[in-house]
This record gives sequence, structure tokens and C-alpha cells, in this order.
Amino acid sequence: MEVIPAIDLLNGKCVRLVQGDYEQQRVFDDDPVGVAERWTAAGAKRLHIVDLDGARDGVRANADAVKAIVGSTQVPVQLGGGIRTAENALQLREIGVDRVIFGTAAVTAPEEVARAVEILGAEHVIVGVDARDGKIQTSGWTETSDLNAIDLINQMGELGVRRFMYTDTSKDGTLSHPNFESISSIVHSVSYPIVAAGGVASIDDLLQLADLGAEAAVTGLAIYSGALDLERAIRELSLLSARTD
Repeated sequence: MEVIPAIDLLNGKCVRLVQGDYEQQRVFDDDPVGVAERWTAAGAKRLHIVDLDGARDGVRANADAVKAIVGSTQVPVQLGGGIRTAENALQLREIGVDRVIFGTAAVTAPEEVARAVEILGAEHVIVGVDARDGKIQTSGWTETSDLNAIDLINQMGELGVRRFMYTDTSKDGTLSHPNFESISSIVHSVSYPIVAAGGVASIDDLLQLADLGAEAAVTGLAIYSGALDLERAIRELSLLSARTD
């Protein structure tokens, strides 16, 4: 299982929110490129970037920081937040973003997701499945829809999406451990690769996610706070993958 460090951008700075609450933010660094270099030096093979301004407002606001990170690192970058159209996605691919993550648009404009799959190829598109109490949240998790996670995955699968990222938003930024029950249910209910996020607090959490069948896990607060040693986590999960191959 791949361990992917997160870089959440708000006003150009690296922050973490508690349960996606913009009123509960903690700034960890004002040098996103430096953070990206730190995570790759620790062995990260992919970076997960979120434009939090874009996620909330629907307009990407951290383009300069994203471009700088992509230009400074040799590992693939996946990006979510403010991607509402296939054109947005294409622009990101053109500056070197490997995977684009649709969240709100998967609910409000599914035709844009379908077009992005057609233009970019399914390997470059992820749909973010952000749920609280089983219901999908949108617009930077400030709004809640009537859709549930598995229904959204199935709908997007019919449009050609082949990879999903599941986040229990009540766990995100809390170090309270992932929602293993929900992740297990999703992994065993669908046939697509699932990237798990939200609540990771330890290597044991990562090992359990790997055991459940998650393709990858995103970690943020745990590595920023020092609760999780990223280099050790990547090494241990790599060894586990080598033993099971």
C-alpha cells in the first residue's frame, strides 16, 4: 500500500483543518515547496495537494504554489480543490499534475467528470468521496448532499472513473484513527482502487488499512505533528508490500 503525504494549501500556506472546519486551522509552514521537498526526501513516491481555497470557493487560489511544487519535485502529484470542469483538469495536467481529483463536480456536474476521463484518460482522474455520517459533502465540506458514498462511486464508475479517494470528514485532522468500518465496507462493495484518508494517527493504522485492501492512504496531521514518522511508515509499508507480492 502506498503512503501519500498531504500538503493542504490555504492562502499559500501549509495548514491542517479539524474536520474540514475553516475556523479551526493550524498553519504548519509557509513554504509549500520546502514541505514537498521534505516529504520526498523521506521517501514519498507521490504527493497529495489540496487547494482548500478552491475547494470552498470553487475557484483555484493557490495556482502559484501548486506550480512551484510540481516544478520542484520529481514525484507524481495529485491535486484536488476547486476543480469544477474538464478544462480545469486539462490545465492542471498541462503544468504537470499527474492526477486530478474531482469532488464537488462529481455531484453537481458529473458530465464534466465524464469529459475529463475522456480527454485525460481514467488513469489521471480520481473522484473524491468525502462523507460524514454516510452522506457526501461538497464545497470544501461546507454542504451535505443526500448521496451516500457507494451510490456516488457506482454513478462515477458508470462514467468511466476507475479510482476513488474516500475520506470520512469527521475523522480528518483529528488523529482519531480512520473509520475502518466504512473503509472496509467500501473496499468490499466496489471493484475500484480506493485511496483512504482521514484520521490516520500511526503505523498501525496504515497497516490495518493495507490489510483491509486500500490501495493507498493519505496522511497529513500525523506527519506534520510528528505523531507518525513518514520515512519509517513508507519503509514498513514497502516491506509489507514486498512480502505479499
